[in-house]
Amino acid sequence: PRFTPKVAQPKGNPANWATSNDYPSRALREEREGTTGFRVTVGTDGKVVDCSITSSSGSPDLDAATCDNVRRRARFTPATDGDGNPTSGSYSNRIRWVIPKD
Repeated sequence: PRFTPKVAQPKGNPANWATSNDYPSRALREEREGTTGFRVTVGTDGKVVDCSITSSSGSPDLDAATCDNVRRRARFTPATDGDGNPTSGSYSNRIRWVIPKD
């Protein structure tokens, strides 16, 4: 290859993809917290084309909110192949859902 292939890189801070304002209201009322692991497929344009849960928080609504928010907010510098051309890639991370303190 003429170039070193690169993986998709997040633009900005992934911690801003889901905030306390995004907490599902029912999970908040029921005081549920947890960490959701996810993997996204990133298109050649740097946008999320698919999101899947790799480890559940134990609460389906927190897991769903994870992918909903990541799909809406996450943007990437796309992965590149050995010729330096944008290609699809993947990225994995976790979101920790913690009830906001007043």
